[in-house]
Amino acid sequence: MDANNKNERKTFFGKGFFDWQFSSGEGVHLIEKRYDEKKYWGGFSNTPIDFDSYNPPLWAIGNFKRYENNPVFAPDPKGWDCGRFGGGVHNGSILYIGNKFYYIYRGEFPFKPDKNAPYQDLNYKCDIGIAVSEDGINFERIAGASPFFGKDDDSRYSFEDVNVVRHGGDYYMFLNRWDWNNITDPKISGVYMAHSHDLIHWEKAGLAFPEAKRIHRNPCVLQTPDNFAAKAGGKYIMYINDGLMGISDDLIHWESIELETSWPGGEGCFALTDYRKNDSDSILLFTGGHHTGHFYAIGEVLFSKSNPQKPIDWLPRPVLSASPSRPEESCMSFDNKDVVSDWGDTVFFTGLTKVADKWFLYYGGSEYYTCLATSNM
Repeated sequence: MDANNKNERKTFFGKGFFDWQFSSGEGVHLIEKRYDEKKYWGGFSNTPIDFDSYNPPLWAIGNFKRYENNPVFAPDPKGWDCGRFGGGVHNGSILYIGNKFYYIYRGEFPFKPDKNAPYQDLNYKCDIGIAVSEDGINFERIAGASPFFGKDDDSRYSFEDVNVVRHGGDYYMFLNRWDWNNITDPKISGVYMAHSHDLIHWEKAGLAFPEAKRIHRNPCVLQTPDNFAAKAGGKYIMYINDGLMGISDDLIHWESIELETSWPGGEGCFALTDYRKNDSDSILLFTGGHHTGHFYAIGEVLFSKSNPQKPIDWLPRPVLSASPSRPEESCMSFDNKDVVSDWGDTVFFTGLTKVADKWFLYYGGSEYYTCLATSNM
């Protein structure tokens, strides 16, 4: 890892939590983005690219086309996932099962912190919900099924940023669990696990790394295009933020590894393998973070099953970034009437699944909506 890349990563991740999550709701970060493109370059080369002659590498997935009537999912003003300024429904997982799309998503709601709480700007909490669709566009919440976790003794926590994989006939969920009073304590906050037979009823399995010395967050378990957990080197693989990786024999007991090499592009979002014919070795990691001037955009990094710890290559530009012409990606309501978020120029990878010969990629618009983009295989 070169010095610049290491410093870039340290600046981006800090102690595992991000300064921009402490939002005042005044649009500060949108204004800052307009005047500080260099700050959000993300560690990539700034060599100009002639896109008329540029051909992306064969390992990449590209040509994503936005659904013209985005967003496909929005907060419910009368529900537990009513949203708040700067946060809505996003950062979930998508599964295509029995000709239906199941969306396991993070929903946000306002929360008034205790007057003695150390982080007064963390004025929201999240829980996990489920919605279903027959076409991948029109989603309906499954009545009475959610929220999943934040009840009774667990009401102190915020449950966020879901990654769900299939294994056999069961489902394994990995997410971030936060106690706002202990956000840097890895024995309380960090990667959390749950298990289900039906996607509706979830059995909590606790922290994935209970002995960790620092925060582990944003789990991305390696999976196939059909969202089944996949192994590399005989182990299940979990990419984690801040130079960490998890390995497991059973998807329940995890060991973390400190990586020696890094890559630009910020947070890991989704790890995919077995996605190309005649290629059983490539791993494609979708990333989300500061990317060539965008506050948050979606990038791609190549690894291999033979050495999943070391990046081989990465795209020089994002495969999807916010469009100024799309209000739902530019901190406005989808009808362009109201400001709903701080997070202009922000798209964040949510989930990916394959249906027939088409990729369905879901992403968050301005940390508020869930949107759809598709690409032919």
